Amino acid sequence: MKQFLFARYSWPLVTLGGLVAAACLASTWYINRLQGDLARAVRHDASKMDAADELQVQLRHLRFHSVIFAAEPTAARAELVRADTAQVEAAFDSIRRNLIADDEELLALIERDYAEYKHRLGPDGLPLPARTVPDLIRWSDAHPMRELLQPVRELSDRQRARMEAGLTRSEAQTTWAGRVLIVLGLAGALGGLLSGYATARGLTRRAAHLSVRVRAVQAELDQEVGALTVDAARSIGDLDAQLDYVVGRVKEVCQRLQEQERGLLRAEQLAAVGQLAAGIAHEVRNPLTGIKFLVEGALRPAQTIPLTNEDLRLIRQEVVRIERTVQGLLDFARTPVLDRHRYDLRELVAEAAGVARGRAEAKPVALRVAPAPAAAVASVDRDQFLSLLTNLLLNAIDATPPGGEVQVRTSTAPNGALTVEVADTGTGIDPRIADKLFTPFATTKPTGTGLGLTIAQRVARDHGGTLTAANRISGGACFTLTLPAAGDLHAEAPGR
Repeated sequence: MKQFLFARYSWPLVTLGGLVAAACLASTWYINRLQGDLARAVRHDASKMDAADELQVQLRHLRFHSVIFAAEPTAARAELVRADTAQVEAAFDSIRRNLIADDEELLALIERDYAEYKHRLGPDGLPLPARTVPDLIRWSDAHPMRELLQPVRELSDRQRARMEAGLTRSEAQTTWAGRVLIVLGLAGALGGLLSGYATARGLTRRAAHLSVRVRAVQAELDQEVGALTVDAARSIGDLDAQLDYVVGRVKEVCQRLQEQERGLLRAEQLAAVGQLAAGIAHEVRNPLTGIKFLVEGALRPAQTIPLTNEDLRLIRQEVVRIERTVQGLLDFARTPVLDRHRYDLRELVAEAAGVARGRAEAKPVALRVAPAPAAAVASVDRDQFLSLLTNLLLNAIDATPPGGEVQVRTSTAPNGALTVEVADTGTGIDPRIADKLFTPFATTKPTGTGLGLTIAQRVARDHGGTLTAANRISGGACFTLTLPAAGDLHAEAPGR
């Protein structure tokens, strides 16, 4: 039950936690990516701004060393001017590598002004020596660097403005991501609160429902087995304890019912034994009473009545009757081992009819056999099955008045089962014993033991079949024996 409750009520919390975790992971990934893009943009803009600043510095160095060389031209200062020129060219190369389309026009202007400035310096990029200070001043005025530095500073300012714009945009995006995380955190907390409330509400309602059901079980148990006190559940744990208590009570009730069932079964068995004993006493006492009267008359001291041949024949008849009853009891009590083989029921029916035909002809009763058109093969114990069929045929002949008819018919049902029907034209089954026809000692025949049909039904059950009886609409009774088919007769060697 606890596992069910966990699976039933934990999935909203697990789902919400998963969504919040996924949102946090996505936000973290986005922020990391944003920071990476920002760092790359800052490095790119900083490198371009450094290149522009480096160009300004190298141009100023070129300007300074050119003035110094003009004032005092030496080979060392000439090398400084050439080195400055090389540094300026390197700064231009650095700017060109990271140049964007918006700055191409400005860089072209700078390169053009720089080319004009170099052209004005003189051959080999070195200024002509100034002989006097006024000549040096005039040369310096004729080679201004201000106009060249102005677009270079503009280029540097553009890079700086771009870097500041990138930083501003990054700060805005970072602020937005932080706000998203705050919203997610608040949503997660609110969702957890709502889910917890919904879970608590669901558990409470379920506890209430279970409590109602427990009380219903309590009321039912109260009616069946007595009072059962169940208090209202305050929590799931209390409800579990109450359910365990109810389950224990139900087990106790079940054990009590099983004991009652065993007692009823024992009472039924004792009643059956008593009924069987009464039947035996009845079947044995009647012939013994007749024998007793005859013997007492013969042994009486005064007015002795000697036994005649008729008396002796009657005594023998009653003794045979007692013997038949005892033999029937032995057949009923013992369960012989079946020796089953495949037989064609048509042949067994014909053989049983041959045994019963003598009694039918003596009555007289017409005995007709209607075999099935095809072989009706069943796996049976030949002796027991012949005894069953003979018993049914003799009963039918006894129940049929002279001039009547007994018909035995063998057929195969649509479901493949084999049936043997024994029908007569007698008065039918007496309604007084119709519901206990197969009960021991239930008979309407004056000389019957009431065990034949009981044994016949047991034999049918031992062969996996059934034996039923019913009155026919046209009059008379019909006993129907049903057996499972056994397939081909020659699949197994016949046991004959």
